[in-house]
Amino acid sequence: MASSEAESRLLNTLIVPALEKIIKNGSWRKHSKLVNQCKSVVSRLTAPVNNLSPNSPSSQSSVSGVLYDSGTNELTLAESEFVLSPLINACVSETVKIAEPALDCIQKLIAHGCLRGESDPSGGEDGKLLAKLIDSVCKCRELSDEGVELLVLKTILSAVTSMSLRIVGDSLRRQRRR
Repeated sequence: MASSEAESRLLNTLIVPALEKIIKNGSWRKHSKLVNQCKSVVSRLTAPVNNLSPNSPSSQSSVSGVLYDSGTNELTLAESEFVLSPLINACVSETVKIAEPALDCIQKLIAHGCLRGESDPSGGEDGKLLAKLIDSVCKCRELSDEGVELLVLKTILSAVTSMSLRIVGDSLRRQRRR
């Protein structure tokens, strides 16, 4: 796992503020599951001892993940999925005020090289997680909001030009069809 100082730099400056905006903009009735998920991630990220791994077997938690801090430290696959799941769910929430901070966060994670790997739905678990993330970004286009469309374009442009993230297979075809 990444060092506490490096993790807090990445997580506190990029992910925590986005999740807090999602919590603020989420309707308690309509988005209660997403709000609770965001609160859970924020509480674990801001805890004095970062304990990101949701109760998972140790064999799964040692598998390399797709989320890195700004250096070379990486979170495990379970930790990466735990942190990225609320962002994915926010993108598919069909609510502009919830999708915007998630898209902005995803774009910044890609632009800063914090997401690494190959987005391939037919690949391994890490590839499937990245493919799910990219697919959720593409689904935001359906919101028909100019601000969201601009964020989608920025995110996709960052993804396809990224040196640390590769978009291949069905993920690439889905982007062109949309």
